[in-house]
Amino acid sequence: MKNIDLHIHTSYSDGLLSPAEVLALAAERKLDVISITDHDTLDGYRAASEFIGDFPCELIPGVEISTNYQGADIHILAYDFNPLDKKLNSLLQTIQKGRFVRAQKIIQKLSFLGIGIDFRRVRKLAGNNDLIGRPHIAQALVEAGYCRDKQEAFDNLINNEGPAYCPKPTPSPKKIIKTVKKAGGIAVVAHPYTIKNDDLLREIITMGLSGLEVYYAKANAETVNHYERIALEYNLIRTGGSDFHGDELDLELFGRIPVPELVLEEIKRRLNCQLPAASNQEKIWAME
Repeated sequence: MKNIDLHIHTSYSDGLLSPAEVLALAAERKLDVISITDHDTLDGYRAASEFIGDFPCELIPGVEISTNYQGADIHILAYDFNPLDKKLNSLLQTIQKGRFVRAQKIIQKLSFLGIGIDFRRVRKLAGNNDLIGRPHIAQALVEAGYCRDKQEAFDNLINNEGPAYCPKPTPSPKKIIKTVKKAGGIAVVAHPYTIKNDDLLREIITMGLSGLEVYYAKANAETVNHYERIALEYNLIRTGGSDFHGDELDLELFGRIPVPELVLEEIKRRLNCQLPAASNQEKIWAME
């Protein structure tokens, strides 16, 4: 039985470990198939793909794409697409620029609240590609002494209901799903239980969604069963992973999430169904 994790973040977005460190840890934990799904960038996947040959696991192209629908933050996991697709890469670049602008607005709101943090420090925490996320702002708040830890920063200031919250300017879920599919991949809603609205989720499903992240590390058995039923109801594929970022709990869970091998079979089957026969030979990045 294969050990699978299709939801992993690196230091190219908001993870703590570099792609090389993630691959080394994946090998240590005896993972067979992984996907690096950094937020809104393929840079982590590209870095890992350069030396995946030195490790025993298989690497599937992946990315977690940000969007917003009816006021709810929605994350779309994309898998097994063509990493060179121009429209997908253009879409990601647009979102990256939006992240930068959003970070500036959050810091401005914090300033209005009497909380001053240095934007240069936030950019440094985000790394060379300026892919700024709220965790980087939270870390800056902790370093500046405004919060005890990042969770407090989210709870009190920058969560979706917080006084310094700003939504990311992003394309619609429908556009993201369409772009991912045209790039030859599949589009999956990440951790659907965080949406807390099954009616809204069903609306997104009707936009052409390919699947749901059912086997999620932080979901209990009841939640897994609930979204498994919805996936089966709509004939969606089921995926799963740890949502690894590299902190203490993630390190404990990594390589120990019971993701059934059926997810690989369903991904392969869905790709074969949605691709024209003539294109199958071109999908050299697909699982074999």
